[in-house]
Amino acid sequence: MSAFVLALLDSSESLAELSAGFEEEGVPLVTEPGWGSREALAHDAAARSPLGLGIGGDAGGLVLALASWRGRPYLEAAPAEARAFAHAAARIAARRPL
Repeated sequence: MSAFVLALLDSSESLAELSAGFEEEGVPLVTEPGWGSREALAHDAAARSPLGLGIGGDAGGLVLALASWRGRPYLEAAPAEARAFAHAAARIAARRPL
């Protein structure tokens, strides 16, 4: 798999819904455990992802960061909104309209 979005998760709470949302959009997602704040995890994931997009997650929520932007996360969501967040993040990765 050469192109994917990387998610570093400090909590597995949102994993199933996050994975399902990406699968439904047809965008590959690779998940790994991570430790730290969701923002730091997202920036680390974005730097490692071939697509330059990374997701960081903890028990408090999910964020999407861009490798080219060290500012605030591009998207943010509560754990209960993981599937909708995944749809939006996958559409951004695929360069499709939200």
